[in-house]
Amino acid sequence: MIEIRAARPADAAAIADIHVDAWQVAHAGVLTVESAPDHGYDARLAEWKKTLVRSPQGIFLAEDDKLGPMGFVSCGLAHEAIRIEAGSFRGEIYALYVRPVCQGMGLGKELFEAALVNLGRAGFSAVMLRILADNPTAKFFERMGGQPIGERMVELGGKTLREIAYGWGGKLPKPAKAETAGKPR
Repeated sequence: MIEIRAARPADAAAIADIHVDAWQVAHAGVLTVESAPDHGYDARLAEWKKTLVRSPQGIFLAEDDKLGPMGFVSCGLAHEAIRIEAGSFRGEIYALYVRPVCQGMGLGKELFEAALVNLGRAGFSAVMLRILADNPTAKFFERMGGQPIGERMVELGGKTLREIAYGWGGKLPKPAKAETAGKPR
């Protein structure tokens, strides 16, 4: 049975592993861990260990009792909020990754919805995320209703790449009264 639950410090290695594996697939042909060493396993493990001890709220792990950790999402206050005529996008989904072998099972959608519920509960009415334009998962976020709200050029791995910000505005979903963080699917 798959469960989405709040991540704990003990999950750092599993999250780092998922992050690196899925990142490499999403950026194949554009970036490599060698060209962007801060996306290698050791760097991700160190970062997730710090993050899960310092501020673990807003990080959720999808886990199966047989398959183990399958994906995660991380969200919170936007690092660089975007303000446009439609509103101020102050909530942000920082990362959403699903193990490549687990993709296509609907976990990305469930993790995305868990992030929206969490951000809505925290009082955010508009949420954004940033993704490289060449990342094939950009289409996933478009299917989830994301609208382009901005773009910029970023330096990564010695390359200048286009990054798109997608936004979701209006009222974010609130959890049902009976809903809990560890609700199995």
